[in-house]
Amino acid sequence: MFQFLAQPYPREQRSPWRWLLTSAGSGLFVALFLLIFQPFGLAQWNDPVKPYLIAGYGLVTFICLTGVGLVFPKVLGNFFDEKNWTVGREIAWTLFVIIFIALGNILYSQWTMGNGFAHVLVWLSFTAAVGVIPATVITLLSYTRLLRRYATDNLQIEKHEPESVISRESGNITLTAENEKDSLTVAVDDLLFIESADNYSEVVFIQKDKVEKTLLRGSLSRFEEQIHHPDLVRCHRSYIVNLQQVESISGNAQGYKLQLKHHSVLIPVARRYGDRVADYFRK
Repeated sequence: MFQFLAQPYPREQRSPWRWLLTSAGSGLFVALFLLIFQPFGLAQWNDPVKPYLIAGYGLVTFICLTGVGLVFPKVLGNFFDEKNWTVGREIAWTLFVIIFIALGNILYSQWTMGNGFAHVLVWLSFTAAVGVIPATVITLLSYTRLLRRYATDNLQIEKHEPESVISRESGNITLTAENEKDSLTVAVDDLLFIESADNYSEVVFIQKDKVEKTLLRGSLSRFEEQIHHPDLVRCHRSYIVNLQQVESISGNAQGYKLQLKHHSVLIPVARRYGDRVADYFRK
């Protein structure tokens, strides 16, 4: 059981604006649901400002979701790093979010209705007990689906011929830095990968049977636009990889990992690029 909970699991990455929209949508849903159906005894609650107080639950949900989505990952950056994210952490995090929102709404109920602290503990315990089941089931179903998606049974490493003739008679590519002065020309067959390094990009290649590295100022997107070759593909926000240099490919729920010839680094494949890489190696 513990071994399963330690299995890698993808950490969903959302931009701040997307998370705010998600939080706002969730808060609006909660407010409308409670206003329309008035469950949990709300129908028997009589107060002149009742609609506004009920809508407050939606506001509390929005604030709680925004807090856990934007603040916690900033404060606990290493904990939320996808390299450290597991099935167990996903279940625990989902349950924590549920309890955090529940706590916010229960405290809001205490403030508006005057319920005692014992009432808070009872509802918090009830929320945790109920929430752990869907949190676990949803995570397990998602894990199984992702594991099947990134299975490598139907992938094989073999020599791929270029699909079209590209303007590279010499078999070389030239990468030009932002200042338009610095450049690097390297044979396609010798290029291993290009990695983002802040405002620079590190080009890793083979030269005279040795692994060499060169820093060029410029974003990975800039150099991606300079490359027009079917074997050289963007596979991650931080990597462009030469698929001809892949020695083996592995997969888990987080996606594919590429082991290159001549280098020990494992190149991650982001989920958005997974199909592209899989199509290249598909039997």
